[in-house]
Amino acid sequence: MHASAPNITPYPRRIVYLTLCAVSNHIRKPTRPDWIAHRDFTPIEPVANSALIDYARRYKAAAE
Repeated sequence: MHASAPNITPYPRRIVYLTLCAVSNHIRKPTRPDWIAHRDFTPIEPVANSALIDYARRYKAAAE
């Protein structure tokens, strides 16, 4: 993570921090809270290359 100056826009800022590793390398003895070190080790399923564009188009259409 890095530090940045305070947000000077009228829009909220969000951050998503992901650490990904092989399912076979899952946590065996959790020592951190679930919101920091999640306990769901389901493999990530790939989506279509256009998934973000498709989502943005649906979001835009819903907002109009």
